[in-house]
Amino acid sequence: MTDTDRDVVDLLSADHREFDRIFTELEQLIGKQDQDAVRRKRELVDEVTIGLVKHSVAEETQVYPRVEKELDQEEAEHSKEEHAEAEETMKRLERMDADDPEFDAAVTELIREIRHHVEHEEGRMFAELRARFSREELVQMAGQVEMVKKIAPTRAHPMTPNEAGVRLAVGPVASLLDHLRDAVSGRGKHSG
Repeated sequence: MTDTDRDVVDLLSADHREFDRIFTELEQLIGKQDQDAVRRKRELVDEVTIGLVKHSVAEETQVYPRVEKELDQEEAEHSKEEHAEAEETMKRLERMDADDPEFDAAVTELIREIRHHVEHEEGRMFAELRARFSREELVQMAGQVEMVKKIAPTRAHPMTPNEAGVRLAVGPVASLLDHLRDAVSGRGKHSG
């Protein structure tokens, strides 16, 4: 299956699997405070935050408006609220050192929030998307999601409303600033 064949459900589900892979590695590091474990926890939290923020902005601008308009407004609102909670946790983690005694608890909280959100989306929303939209529409949405992910911010901005218009207007500026900060700090450049 090429990228052009993937529909939006396939694409978002692949992101979910990647987040869970990172969470599994993080869970193995919880409680460890040696220098290598602390460094790796920071790298993994930075990596998953970048992915989660890009994923969330893409969903909020390209998927949730369609869900809100054509499927279930309450479902879209619930998902945006879950994103807002996770953004708060990611922002707290960004401000903490990985050897902070509260860091592991915040990581555990983020993992719980995202796994709950994934379960919610994959349990209902994704099935409704596939039932309501044609394959062509879902593939087109995947392309739009990919485009937004390329220009989306890399850091949580919990004070930015989770509304499509605001995210599209603020996203490129926030993204530019985030990418500059990441380039200077080296954030997100580590590989597993």
